[in-house]
Amino acid sequence: MRRAIEGRNRRWIGLLFLGALVIAPYLVRAQSSEAFEERVKRIGKKLLCLCGCNQILVECNHRNCPFSGPAIETLRQAVQRYESDDLAIQVMIQQYGTVVLAAPPAQGFNLAAWITPVAAATGGLVLIALVLRRWSRRHAVTPMEGAPIPDDPAWRERVRQEIEKELGGLS
Repeated sequence: MRRAIEGRNRRWIGLLFLGALVIAPYLVRAQSSEAFEERVKRIGKKLLCLCGCNQILVECNHRNCPFSGPAIETLRQAVQRYESDDLAIQVMIQQYGTVVLAAPPAQGFNLAAWITPVAAATGGLVLIALVLRRWSRRHAVTPMEGAPIPDDPAWRERVRQEIEKELGGLS
């Protein structure tokens, strides 16, 4: 009886093992398919749709877009062919030109697209600081310390009368 139970257990274990061997390639394929699509999306976010919408390639929301469908298919083929993301992007550049890139490469003349905004903002801040500094110095009130007060009694009387007239009897 014990041998019969052990025999059944062995058969079940053998069947489970065979089932795992049969199912394993499908599980690996499903995981690799998800990783493949994730890689296509990651690379596609670095590219533009050229149908005129100027959206990211994998995020183009135009129904029956004449560009994004074929371009994504080209990208899938490139991703399947090459292990490197850069090589897949180079395939897209060769087919559609550098206008397909979402951000210009930081080299050559395109480097100006990266430097100009930073330089303009820095220059603007420096210019504003200089203008404010000059303006604040020009309009600063100079203290009257050490200014001589005349000893002329007529002048003192005239100042007292002007103060009383300005105050209008408030004192």
